Amino acid sequence: MKRLALWALLAASLSANVAIAAVAVKQRSSGPPGEPLLFSKVALDPVQRTRISELRAQLIVRREQHGRAIAELRAHLARTIVRQPDDRTGIDSTLRSIAESQASFQRAVVDHVLAVRAILRPEQQQAFQEMVAEHMQAGSSMSCGFDVTPGDIHHR
Repeated sequence: MKRLALWALLAASLSANVAIAAVAVKQRSSGPPGEPLLFSKVALDPVQRTRISELRAQLIVRREQHGRAIAELRAHLARTIVRQPDDRTGIDSTLRSIAESQASFQRAVVDHVLAVRAILRPEQQQAFQEMVAEHMQAGSSMSCGFDVTPGDIHHR
């Protein structure tokens, strides 16, 4: 039963990644490539665009690091399940590491969204807040229009 639960966890994780990738591809095809959705929703001045682009670049680096770390952890988990299925301590430790890594990246995304919000003038924040709420309520990536999948710097 425990083995089935672990395989179900791996399958759910894979399904979530595929769903996020599908949403990213769909969103990317709906506007100018390489530009965050925010840029089409809020009239930004050149200084704001530059600052937000710098934040975006930092988040992309963080996302790529997170992606590599998660891939390594999932590979380790799979090896442990296959080679040492009775090693509950090792399996649980790896599951905790995966959860901690995911929580850490989600924190980075929230920090990014808050940093972008701080750059906006009060009259610009309403449109941004609506965009954030729309993405979060729809269950979209927490990147809230700053889609930062590995190897892809386009935002939609």
